[in-house]
Amino acid sequence: MSSQNSKLGGTHSPSTSATTNEANGSGPISINVGGQSLTIRSDQDPSFVQGLARYINHTLEDLQAAAPTAPMNKLLILASMTVAEELFETREELRNTRTRLKETTESMYELIDQARQI
Repeated sequence: MSSQNSKLGGTHSPSTSATTNEANGSGPISINVGGQSLTIRSDQDPSFVQGLARYINHTLEDLQAAAPTAPMNKLLILASMTVAEELFETREELRNTRTRLKETTESMYELIDQARQI
């Protein structure tokens, strides 16, 4: 995904909208994140990109409720840090789950081998 600032700038409350002129999901998608209009070029489905924007806006709303006087640029940085933290935690959970699955699978194979020897 790449982005470029849109000529449709504005400073209103966080809202999300996404549109594309191409039905196959490979064209530009206009979104609004934190009151900033952007055009995203993506091979992703437009509804997926719209969901990402909604998620960021939801995170921004939560941060804005906790720090109502914080400037939007700082809230956007905090939102990106929050989402990055979630990503890193999820990756660690996935790594741990894969390790446990591998250990469990190896234990099951050992038990099967033992049962065959009986």
